[in-house]
Amino acid sequence: MKIRINKDIVEFTPEHAAEAAELEALWVKMGNCVGETKRLEPMGVYVPTESKTAKFHIEGLSKEETDAVPVIRAPYDTDVYCVTCNKTLHVKAGEPIPFCCGRLMEILD
Repeated sequence: MKIRINKDIVEFTPEHAAEAAELEALWVKMGNCVGETKRLEPMGVYVPTESKTAKFHIEGLSKEETDAVPVIRAPYDTDVYCVTCNKTLHVKAGEPIPFCCGRLMEILD
């Protein structure tokens, strides 16, 4: 995922289909035009030499929005796998990517 910052604008550019699907899910959570404005708030500490992940909390989500599981659809026929148990499945273009072991399965590139 490429991230570009220009003053107060942040642009996210997915570099493969799995990132595009996850960005779409984030867009759906953040882009609800009804109700309160959503905000991304940094969580914890991000030190590039010590961690690979920066975490943010989405502020302003209702309980229903927080609990909602986004439907991420496969962009093309592909295999997906679970990073926890290594289970693999084949999904066709447009089918929902399933959850396994509590998280969204990853697209095999």
